[in-house]
Amino acid sequence: MTGYSSGPASRRRSAQGRKRAGNKRNRSDGRLPRNAPPLQLQISHIGGRGDGVGRAGYTHNYRTADHNVFVPATLPGEDILAQPLSLTAQGIRCVPQEILTPSPERRDPDCEAFPACGGCTFQHWQDDPVTLWKEAQLDSFLQRENISPVHRLAPHISPRNSRRRATFHLKRLASGVAAGFLERGSSHIITPTGCSILRPELATLLPALAGHAGRHFPLGVTIDAAANCLDNGICLLLRGPEGWHDGLLEGLATWADGKGLARLSVAEDTGRAAPENPSGTVALTIYAPAPPRLAIGGIDIAPPPGAFLQATSEAQAIMQADIARFAADTGLAASARILDLYAGCGTLGLPLLAGGAQMLAAESDADALAALKAGVDAAGYGAQLTISQTDLANAPLTGETLPPVDLAIIDPPRSGAAAQVTALVDASSPPQRIAMVSCNPASFARDAAMLVAGGYVFDRLRMIDQFRFAPHVELVAGFVRQD
Repeated sequence: MTGYSSGPASRRRSAQGRKRAGNKRNRSDGRLPRNAPPLQLQISHIGGRGDGVGRAGYTHNYRTADHNVFVPATLPGEDILAQPLSLTAQGIRCVPQEILTPSPERRDPDCEAFPACGGCTFQHWQDDPVTLWKEAQLDSFLQRENISPVHRLAPHISPRNSRRRATFHLKRLASGVAAGFLERGSSHIITPTGCSILRPELATLLPALAGHAGRHFPLGVTIDAAANCLDNGICLLLRGPEGWHDGLLEGLATWADGKGLARLSVAEDTGRAAPENPSGTVALTIYAPAPPRLAIGGIDIAPPPGAFLQATSEAQAIMQADIARFAADTGLAASARILDLYAGCGTLGLPLLAGGAQMLAAESDADALAALKAGVDAAGYGAQLTISQTDLANAPLTGETLPPVDLAIIDPPRSGAAAQVTALVDASSPPQRIAMVSCNPASFARDAAMLVAGGYVFDRLRMIDQFRFAPHVELVAGFVRQD
């Protein structure tokens, strides 16, 4: 079925008409008219962002061509009607209008906010096909680099309602408070209903925070609320524009006490982002009845406000266990020398200290390193830990700053660790073992191929799905250097 977008109503438009046309919204962003007729097509596969993808003919500005069509909340093999929204070089973005022939793999969503809520992409797809799709996504990047692991471990799928960290968005309106997640591709805030990804305590926190904001926050203010579930309660960091919390601190502290939070901090955007402070915010803690506590490898850490944590504790445990097993299988001594790169608060390296390992932890976030050092010192392992604050993407450890180690652990951001991997491969005494955790199969495959080319065997790999119902793919892998 071919759709048609409207062209000029007449080539003899009057001067007044031309003026009106000039005042219309510029469509250079590819947006199509709201009255564009729907497209009928069949979905052939699921694209990398989780949208169903098909092909359809479309006429725009008097030119007809076949385009890729991207439709969220659809599945392979389904015949659908879709409403076009925008046309770019990649194709036509649509929203589903009607599922004419449903897939047998379709299921009823858990949450009434799906598919509008940007927190989930696959609420409509059964679990097993989603796992197969994520494994295939990972395989496609490995195949492009012509690499494959010797051992492929069973995928880990974190259970429903296990997400222990989330960032909520709140906006104080005249009619109340919009609170929840951003709508996909929009700044509109959607409130999840019956959320099946969040831990219950996070799901309960959101309406409580929205209620307080509706009574006390200034009209028009927009706040981001970063929440982490720790062992002794929720750590909450509220971020907003400069001066947003003027006059609100006492009331916020009282509210936090009533909700049993482990810590409540506020911050305002300074506009001065830096490698050691990528958010450009400075946090002020206004409530913490006891030190916030998160046990990692038997060591209590007090993560800084808004700290990065693995999304689920179940996935974290799998990563830690896989690294420990990889170390044992490859003959790593308990007292080995370990290099923990992008260490954060020590999530992956800390469990190895109890056996007597010596560890150098490198990280750009000064607050995370301070929390790591304080926790290790308090646990009596201070002599086994050295910390190094450095921006590994732009200043990787090399030469004199890269000591001989037996195991390197790498947990880089989405961009990967190309510079640091190069330094490890080229080191005069490269590590015999490298364990890598990644949240981006594309950058991982690139870095893994560099390791293989540099003399390492791609020993093992496990796909990890800790972002249920989202297209994100994570993994943990191990590499052993050949003699």
